[in-house]
Amino acid sequence: MKLTPLNITLACVLVWVISEMNLDTEMTFSWGWLITLCVILSLVDLGFRMIFKDLKKLWYAQMTFIVVVGILMVVIRVM
Repeated sequence: MKLTPLNITLACVLVWVISEMNLDTEMTFSWGWLITLCVILSLVDLGFRMIFKDLKKLWYAQMTFIVVVGILMVVIRVM
């Protein structure tokens, strides 16, 4: 398995959710949304791997995707 930005992002999200499980506060994600997020990130990663065969281009495409999604999330949250 090649290490890609979407795999790293998925691992960070899973570690964050696991660390929230021990707190007494309410979880940010429900289990359904967490599973949906994992499936979506895995499918997007698979799609990028099918489109970009060169690992360097794959990294650039996935990093761009993560930055664009992050910016959109902040813009939606502010509105």
